[in-house]
Amino acid sequence: MLKNSIFISLLALLFFSCSKDESNPYWGQTSVLKSGDPWSGQIKAAKSNFAGSKIEIIIDNFDEQGKWIETLGFYKIPTEVGRFKLVLTSNQPPDDSLSGALYSNGYDDALFNLYKIAENDSTSYLEITDYNQDKAEIKGTFNMVLWRRKDLPGSLNAPDSIVFSDGAFHTRIND
Repeated sequence: MLKNSIFISLLALLFFSCSKDESNPYWGQTSVLKSGDPWSGQIKAAKSNFAGSKIEIIIDNFDEQGKWIETLGFYKIPTEVGRFKLVLTSNQPPDDSLSGALYSNGYDDALFNLYKIAENDSTSYLEITDYNQDKAEIKGTFNMVLWRRKDLPGSLNAPDSIVFSDGAFHTRIND
């Protein structure tokens, strides 16, 4: 039952993040090494629907036609300066004190692979280095290792894990 709950909440986050709003909610910059190669995307942040005082940070990639191909998402992130451990958690109550992350890839509305934090991970984190409440801007860094969910059908050639290192971001929190 817990696996299904986690899967459903991760899919909800994925579909929330994949919809391209006409008002373009993306704002800011991001850079990171994805398994050693430079990677970036369009970034946005919004107040969490599940944890009132927290936010979600989403980095999406689209192809030349504007079709979704990748999402790196952080959820239940506090809006305060500090370093927050990323753990295997769902994006729903009752564990609102825990922060999590996921990565997914696919094409348009088709999901190919979903990656999550390992249960015993002790190294993955997101650090808020600056938070300007008046401007609703947030800056930070992150590092993490995500593991592919083997119980989902996915790409046969997908790697078992993805390492995001030397990550940095600056974005604005949308209402």
